[in-house]
Amino acid sequence: MVPHSSASAGSLSARSRVFNPPPSTEPEWTGLIERLWKERGLLVADFLERFADISYGQALVPKEDVYRTAEDTMDLFLFQMAGLKLPPDLQNLPRDVARRRASQGVPLDAFLEAIRNDFRVLWKGLERVAGDSGIALLVANMTRVLDTVEGYVSSIQQAYAEEEARLTRNKQLYRQRILSRLFNGMGSTSDAGINSDAAAAAEVQDMAAALGVQATDTFEVLGVAAGNIAQVQRQFESDSRAFLYEHAGALYIFRKQRKGRTWREAGPDFPAGYVPDVRGLAGVPSAATAALVLANQRGSGVELATVENTWMAIASALLEQTLPGFSTHVAEALNQCTPHERQRLLQVARIYGRTGSIKETSEELYCHRNTTVNRLHSLQQVIGLDLTIPAEAALALVALSGYDEKSETL
Repeated sequence: MVPHSSASAGSLSARSRVFNPPPSTEPEWTGLIERLWKERGLLVADFLERFADISYGQALVPKEDVYRTAEDTMDLFLFQMAGLKLPPDLQNLPRDVARRRASQGVPLDAFLEAIRNDFRVLWKGLERVAGDSGIALLVANMTRVLDTVEGYVSSIQQAYAEEEARLTRNKQLYRQRILSRLFNGMGSTSDAGINSDAAAAAEVQDMAAALGVQATDTFEVLGVAAGNIAQVQRQFESDSRAFLYEHAGALYIFRKQRKGRTWREAGPDFPAGYVPDVRGLAGVPSAATAALVLANQRGSGVELATVENTWMAIASALLEQTLPGFSTHVAEALNQCTPHERQRLLQVARIYGRTGSIKETSEELYCHRNTTVNRLHSLQQVIGLDLTIPAEAALALVALSGYDEKSETL
């Protein structure tokens, strides 16, 4: 058995001085509680014996804490059953114990299982002091004992839920502060050269430890544009492996990349840009910026925008900014074709540009290889670029990537 701390011993002594039930209309019941008060050490011993069979999992609860809580709880029950006002140090006991157990990581089910042993302990103690002659008195007051324990359980449940919610909010707030540090620059280092590099590396190590990852892990990143953020947040709110950071109307999500279980292989069910194979936590912010660019350039029918399926549209937009009208002649040439012919030329260009194979293109188009060759030749005649020549193919595909068949413009 764990000995009292000096503070606990002082509290017990003070409680003994005030445990003095006044004359009662139920003298037999009051006398029973007074006799049990004198044997409350046996109640604690009985509780601790029963508690030995209950597992708190990985939670670390000091033995002295368990013992002190058992003492305090039994005293609280006896004061209440005697109809006495609680001493000041017991008035907030349910809330204090619940907050402590929640902070210690004790599972609520195991915590409540331990508390519900209190009824068995109290009843056994009452039977002991009542003897055979007091059984009728106990039966008549069973509801009173049960209500006392259940009232304590209800207070514990409410306080535990409040503390758990507070801890969750604090944890989320702390995580968001770490993510803000990560995405908005990892601090400033006034020293130059190796000292600055060392300070930055140390800061990344600190952030990784706070997030529960390794600074050198490989990550995958999603960028989500405005309009889909609320849906995505709901989808990931229970995923402890994913980190979400919202900033300037965009949402960034990243997690440690796992072999065979990436977002590319099991993509999200919302539009997003995707950057895999990010080496190290320090590389996540720049990868997130790239992922958002991909998301904003996502083509129609594409949910997960990657570099592979988006780079040509990005290149086309950048070339138009740098060299205005660089693809105008391609658009004008295509606009001279009939809709049917234009559709066939765009189709063969996109499939051949993706496969680089006459055979595979023919199979996808369900046509003879000579038909595919003829269509590629027709495309060359229309736009002046030959897709079988790599340099011309690159220019043609970039120009065609921005072509809108509905509006017949680039």
